[in-house]
Amino acid sequence: MEKYLRAGSSFARRQYAPHLFITLLFCVMSVFFVSFRNLDDFQAAKVMEMYVSFAGILLMTPLFFPEQNPEIWLLKKSKATPLWHLYLIRLLMAVFFLAVIVTGFTQMMRQGDSQFDMRNLWIGSFCEMFFLGSIGFFVSGITNQAVLGYMVSVLYFVANIGAAKYLGKFALFQMAKGQYDFMVPMTAAALLLVTGGIVLRERISA
Repeated sequence: MEKYLRAGSSFARRQYAPHLFITLLFCVMSVFFVSFRNLDDFQAAKVMEMYVSFAGILLMTPLFFPEQNPEIWLLKKSKATPLWHLYLIRLLMAVFFLAVIVTGFTQMMRQGDSQFDMRNLWIGSFCEMFFLGSIGFFVSGITNQAVLGYMVSVLYFVANIGAAKYLGKFALFQMAKGQYDFMVPMTAAALLLVTGGIVLRERISA
């Protein structure tokens, strides 16, 4: 357990810190773009879906970033700890920060006298963030290019603005319409993508 804590701490300090700072800045800047006061269910959902969901892309896409350097990749493969253990530690770290962000934003809206179903909004927001981030995670993992991961996940977000009706249960922005039945299939798809990203990356690197 100690070696995993050291590995996670090292990644957070040396590679993940800039991404965390950018995400923090993104969250702080939200006060200039969205309102947190006197929102109803639909308005609160819109804030989470149109703005906060981007945190999933920012925090999950760069998790393979250190191994983009082939020398570092080969060095880490030569060690006793399997690479997928390191990827899982990083993924759990990202999931923790996503949960913190969702909690922070929902609490700010609640403090601003907004009225909404906290349970549904929290779970739905986390599902969408995790799903959107898992797209970037998967693409980044199988291509070894974080930039492609960012591009594909952002394109998916943009595609939902005009073509959400074609994506069924995997469409974003459903909470703003009062629909929450997307949570189970979207979470399942996200878990499939993160698992596939790790497994396929391990095979590619074999």
